[in-house]
Amino acid sequence: MRILTWNMAGAGFHTGAPHEAAWEWLRNEASFDVAMLQEAIPPADLDSSFATALFRSRFPARGLAWGNCILTHEYEYHYGLVEPTRVAWAASSMNAALIAEPVGDLPVLVNVHSNAKPIAEFPREEFISAGGLACHSTKVWEIEVLAHQIRPVLDGRRFVLGGDLNAGLLLDEVYGYKNNENLWNNLAAQGYLDLRPRHSETEQQTFFREKTNPYQLDHFFGDPSTEASVKHWTVLTEVARDLKLSDHAPVVIDLA
Repeated sequence: MRILTWNMAGAGFHTGAPHEAAWEWLRNEASFDVAMLQEAIPPADLDSSFATALFRSRFPARGLAWGNCILTHEYEYHYGLVEPTRVAWAASSMNAALIAEPVGDLPVLVNVHSNAKPIAEFPREEFISAGGLACHSTKVWEIEVLAHQIRPVLDGRRFVLGGDLNAGLLLDEVYGYKNNENLWNNLAAQGYLDLRPRHSETEQQTFFREKTNPYQLDHFFGDPSTEASVKHWTVLTEVARDLKLSDHAPVVIDLA
């Protein structure tokens, strides 16, 4: 199974013709069995082009057209759900993820687009009391809430969590803190293993906006069984650097 994750930058940086070109590349040139897309604006004929075509608006209350999308060529998936919660701080972050349940013996898919900024006015102590893990002493990010909330759904199952986390270890080096190192350690403690380290000792650039550092903001995580089955992990640098179809480059993994 080849899985691709890609932020298509449809939220404002590559709309119109560039976004249409990104979809053309995805349809005609990209090699994948599963695509986990962020900032995607689905074309009208999406359902007829793929075996599975799932979509969730990132900010439905605002009526925005872009969001998370999961596509497959052959494998069958359907919308997955997290147990309903009455806790406002948990529910407010769930549109940052699109969960797909498989038909058959396939991994659960969790497509994530986590905000770069911490959640405003978040009840951190209540989150910690509920068992959540936070990388900062006063702040909490969406990926941390998501990791905590969806953990019961994934317990004992194979899964792939991928997407734009707006986080990366180089950020710690640039800004002189340990937030991202702490985040990675907290994710690992909850069973979310980074799928890169066996295939690349260092992070690889996935963010290609001008006048920024060569950050890797796009990542794959999985359970121990899935991590052991990854044969290849690579960044399709040319998609962003040369073709300029987005300011993010896709990351691709091949699972045995």
